[in-house]
Amino acid sequence: MIDIGVAQNDITPQQQVWLSGYGDRHSRSADVYQTLRAGAIYLSGAIDEIIIITADLIGYGRGFSTAAKERIAAATGLEPRQIVLTATHTHCGPHFFPMAFPGEIEVGYADFLHERLVEVAVAARASASSGEVRFSRARSSFGINRRLPDGGGGVHFAPNPDGPIDRDLDSFWFSDASGTPIGSFTIYGCHPTSLSGYSIGGDYPGFLCRSLEAATGAPSLFATGCAGDVRPQYGSDPGEFQRPDLEAVEKAGADMAADALAGRSNAVLLDCSQLRSVTHTHQLPYGPLPRSESIEASACGSDLNRHTWARAMQALDELPGSCPQEIQILQFSDAFRALFLSGEILSEIGLHLKERLAPATTVTVAYSNDLIGYVPSEATYDLGGYEVDGGSHYYFLQPAPFTRQAERLVIDRTAEMVTSLSRGAIV
Repeated sequence: MIDIGVAQNDITPQQQVWLSGYGDRHSRSADVYQTLRAGAIYLSGAIDEIIIITADLIGYGRGFSTAAKERIAAATGLEPRQIVLTATHTHCGPHFFPMAFPGEIEVGYADFLHERLVEVAVAARASASSGEVRFSRARSSFGINRRLPDGGGGVHFAPNPDGPIDRDLDSFWFSDASGTPIGSFTIYGCHPTSLSGYSIGGDYPGFLCRSLEAATGAPSLFATGCAGDVRPQYGSDPGEFQRPDLEAVEKAGADMAADALAGRSNAVLLDCSQLRSVTHTHQLPYGPLPRSESIEASACGSDLNRHTWARAMQALDELPGSCPQEIQILQFSDAFRALFLSGEILSEIGLHLKERLAPATTVTVAYSNDLIGYVPSEATYDLGGYEVDGGSHYYFLQPAPFTRQAERLVIDRTAEMVTSLSRGAIV
């Protein structure tokens, strides 16, 4: 048995805020189509303990994440390495840490969020009691790769049914000693970019969680997997992405919940006797850094997002040559683990991690701890595109895109950490 605690609270802004996720917004939020929530899962075994927090947010900046872990550690008695922050990656949540999006950083909301994350972590730990963890792996047809080769050596931002996508729909099911459900945690790799505009909400993951809660009577949490190049597809036109209405998004979430519940009938009991949590931060190298003349031109130009990027670069004493990426691993046993990776990890990297670490079962969660930018798979560099060298790094205030060695570095370092864990190390 293992001690388990699950808690949930409301993190909806108390006033209108600037939203994160799109570069074309011109004002603060107008209304709320769905409340935003945070949730926490506390697990404590014979060797180690961990708190997993997920929230209806685009992600976290490094400064926010570091401070949040320190506050949660102080309030719970855990170490920062035992705390992981994940997100649904909704594009209809507050703009609360530095990114090159329109509007002001909502500092007041960041303070509010710190308090709420501490509260939900404390509540999860306080509610812990002996229980069991089961795991199911279903499949979902939702989502499609968004990188379509154009036939001329490049790539379009369009549906690509032949592109890579991880269709594993993974769910953890938590119950108390009597078998009563106390919570669930579902992971799937598809961007929550169904909706845009000025309404606050959690996109399809929010509706998925509410459907699961109606079925199980227990809090449901969600985190997004390796979805850097995967987005929802609605409508009957296979050649373009369409914006759905709210009813269609709700149905998509409910359909995914039904898939997860169907998989639950085959859920397996996890051996938690070796539960361990480890974290490591390594460096991902940037490509050629911009010249000062290029930065100055962007600072004086009319593109607001590039202007924000240029000002951020000018504020640095020196442009960094690499970016820290955190990798966290929650290992239940040598046969089962969950990976938590910083950044917008492209789907092929997640698939390759699962292959590299087989025959053990591996769950991959991206958008964890620090939203460092897109981390492309090596194969994507041959075609380029938005995620690789098409300008996405400006939004993340990166001096340049990552080099094509990024995938190899992520996979090799993760494999080294797994090897260390199998020897019983906690680092």
